[in-house]
Amino acid sequence: MVLEPQIIDYIDGDETIFERQPLENVAKNGELTAFKHHGFWQCMDNLRDKETLEKEWANKQCAWRVW
Repeated sequence: MVLEPQIIDYIDGDETIFERQPLENVAKNGELTAFKHHGFWQCMDNLRDKETLEKEWANKQCAWRVW
């Protein structure tokens, strides 16, 4: 995600579920947009994902490496 600093205004506190009230309100206000990406994408949500990406980087077998 790419967010503007003003997204903080939509968060009430530590208990706010970001994917619920803040994003729903941003969408309701017409401030949510999307970009269709056609290149490489890989999530890194957990340690296994991180280790997989690091292994690919170390072996220079990663699709996102440009040099």
